[in-house]
Amino acid sequence: MEYVEQFRTNIRTGQDQLNQNLLIMKTVGLQVIETVLRLPGLILLELWWRNRDMTFEDVTQEMLIKAPFNSYMDITTILDFVHRRNLDQSAGYVLSYSVLLLAVMLLTLPLSKLFRTYCHFFSLVIFAIAQYMSTIYVRLEQKSQEVEIHLDDFVKLERHGFHFLAQLMLAVLNSFVLGLESDLARLFLTPFTIPIIARMCSCPLDKLIVAHNVACSFTMFSICIYILNKTPSMAQYVKNAVLQLKAVFFVHGLAMGAVTIWRRLRIAELLTCTWLTIFHARVYVELWEKGREWKEAGRVLLTSIAEATNTPLSLLALALTVSFVCKWVVDGAQLVIGGTRDHGHVLANSGCTEGLILVLLCVQAGVLGMKTEQKAFLLGLVFFVVLSALLHSLFDLVEPQLLVMAASPTVSRGRHIRCLFVTGFLFVAPITMSLAITSFLPLDLWCVIIVSNCILITIHSASTLFIYFIGMIEAKADEPWESSDDLIYNCRLTTKIVELLIALAVLAYGLYTTAMGNWTVTSVAVLIFHVLINIYKRIEALVSSIRSRNAALHNFSLLQRATPEQLEKMKGDMCAICFTEMVTEARVAPCKHLFHGACLRKWLAVKQVLKNI
Repeated sequence: MEYVEQFRTNIRTGQDQLNQNLLIMKTVGLQVIETVLRLPGLILLELWWRNRDMTFEDVTQEMLIKAPFNSYMDITTILDFVHRRNLDQSAGYVLSYSVLLLAVMLLTLPLSKLFRTYCHFFSLVIFAIAQYMSTIYVRLEQKSQEVEIHLDDFVKLERHGFHFLAQLMLAVLNSFVLGLESDLARLFLTPFTIPIIARMCSCPLDKLIVAHNVACSFTMFSICIYILNKTPSMAQYVKNAVLQLKAVFFVHGLAMGAVTIWRRLRIAELLTCTWLTIFHARVYVELWEKGREWKEAGRVLLTSIAEATNTPLSLLALALTVSFVCKWVVDGAQLVIGGTRDHGHVLANSGCTEGLILVLLCVQAGVLGMKTEQKAFLLGLVFFVVLSALLHSLFDLVEPQLLVMAASPTVSRGRHIRCLFVTGFLFVAPITMSLAITSFLPLDLWCVIIVSNCILITIHSASTLFIYFIGMIEAKADEPWESSDDLIYNCRLTTKIVELLIALAVLAYGLYTTAMGNWTVTSVAVLIFHVLINIYKRIEALVSSIRSRNAALHNFSLLQRATPEQLEKMKGDMCAICFTEMVTEARVAPCKHLFHGACLRKWLAVKQVLKNI
């Protein structure tokens, strides 16, 4: 019985796990479907923003030739449609705000309503196909020059029957898409069978176009009736949506309500997918339609990014894309080095810092108002700054992990190698980036700041590697190495001094360029911020470190060394700090307990008191 009960328990556990996995797959699938269905809304909003001031008179052949995917356009037909329809400014406003309304609908409708909306769009496409097939049928009949029609010929009957059957199949498909259940409603889906029936009833060729026009008019009339019938439910939905928005802001407040709506509509994911779609379209245009070669890949990428970032909406989308990419890089590095991390803040190592830096720099430089070449160059400079911030995030992630592993003998060798590889990358990558910056960019304040940040990352990586190897040597020793504390302190002190010298060098260069007249309000603000954060704070930290060190050494010098008799008496006893046996060296604390001298020096450097031991 126990085996049977165990078997049933395993089956129930497996079923629960399967149901949970299916639920996760369903949730992810619905999120993907919702993102794909809402994506055209943001693309329409982006295109509307770019062309909102354009009139029909502005549509020229040169503009269409420069447009993306122009090789797939029938430019002559488009110009004929625009210039010969007498479309005035009012028609332009109606079309513009109709596109805006459609974009808002695609972004705000719930998933069920959104799916129904796409069904209606597909229904319009089916009507367009039916109209096109009816036009072809009328033209074929007019070309046949048959004044009278005789259906005794099977070939002629087959020709008319084929077109009739095609229209009937389109009507059935349309009925399925719209979900119509009434036979009378289905009858309104077959207007384009009128020209076929009229011709089979010996309608003259010159009157056949009239039957086609009647079918088109009847179709438009049917669509209008359908929309009027749906208008009350649409108005009720808008009313309910407004009430729901009021409830969200009433419950969560203005700020949190906006955040709730942002998350519910998945705006961040939608903006990222929208920007990536536009970016890939621009890459396709640059590589295939303009015939660029692969050796120009860097230029193509920057040009495509510049072309895909023309509005505040696309700039926000680019910032979110950069944030997601940086977060994925940091998460990938975390997966490589293993362990756990404590962010200290919800936004730490989440990519938000890099995205915010990109937005601030682009807004300050006025990127959106620049030409493509100038914008591409400036975006390249901005990406160097973002990459520097990303390297800082990676260093903040790997440094504590590497130092902890140096003092932990249980960590696997593979994890040591992975952490050393990431740290080595952080040592080499900033040097390579600095060489690239100085080779391709002119030397100015921004270039000096970027290079100084890269040098600091390299110095921090070298310092961390040095401390790591000191910790590994000490971990292999039988007793703590008393001189290791001096080496580690001197290494960190040297790093802080070099940081301060680099910050002073940046300040000196900034003051020199300002004195030479090459200054802006932004550069002066950057220098003031640099003095307050990078110089004053570092001087304060350096002085505090020296004072703490001197106090620790003074307190340590007051402690007596343990005599051989005391060590022999405490034989087998362990140091309460490192939990290893004291064999040849120890210090006597005021409480008369013995500790390793190296352990006490490290403790005093942190606490400066002994009462917490």
